[in-house]
Amino acid sequence: MTWFQDPGDHPSLKNCPLGRKHYPKQMQFFALEKTDDEIALFGGNRTGKTHCGCFADALHLTGLYPDWWPGRRYTHPIDMWVATDTAKNTRDILQEKFCGKPGQEQAYGTGMIPGDLLVRRTVKHGLADAFESVFVRHVSGGISTLQFKSYDQGREAFQGTRQHRIHLDEEPKLEIYTECLLRLMSTVPGEANGTLVLTETPLLGVSDLMITFMPDLSPEPDAQPMQAWQLGEQEEDEEIAIEESH
Repeated sequence: MTWFQDPGDHPSLKNCPLGRKHYPKQMQFFALEKTDDEIALFGGNRTGKTHCGCFADALHLTGLYPDWWPGRRYTHPIDMWVATDTAKNTRDILQEKFCGKPGQEQAYGTGMIPGDLLVRRTVKHGLADAFESVFVRHVSGGISTLQFKSYDQGREAFQGTRQHRIHLDEEPKLEIYTECLLRLMSTVPGEANGTLVLTETPLLGVSDLMITFMPDLSPEPDAQPMQAWQLGEQEEDEEIAIEESH
């Protein structure tokens, strides 16, 4: 894991202009994992949001944390989902980040997850060169599971087992976001919840979900901002009211 290194990490990086000291916001984003269950990185297109999120994901899947890592650390294998708007974009963007360029077998293992730690993969039906999941060897000796999903599968695809981490790349519907929160919730006393990561360009404008992260953007700044799960309940109540009115 060689991203975000500084000259002090190795003599060969003496004149490196890409050290982590140049990326204070990204370092703050990484550090938030220690204190918050929901974290987000907002920014313009092609500014490295997805890259940052996937870099952290790869560290957690493998357990290969650099000495400088300020965020949460897992000493055991994890179960994780990553998703974006369509299955095609999940393959072309997220799968490529982790595994290498889709459709080129020789590129498999050239992504952020070291090739020698990719144990096996399963294929997604209905979309060429797309993976359903990959299994990653963790430094503890166990196997982490990474599943690829997409919002166009609908809320039902995000039901199921508990996850340690979920990374949503671009903003989903609230019903998907709140379903993911449920998958991360611990039911064991004293056990921490999982982490929900959102990386997005705010193409939908100042949405209710964005306001939960940045309440100062609210058109009613004095109002108490709702949490995402409360917004989800409100949305369901409004849908029921509309159905009953018809």
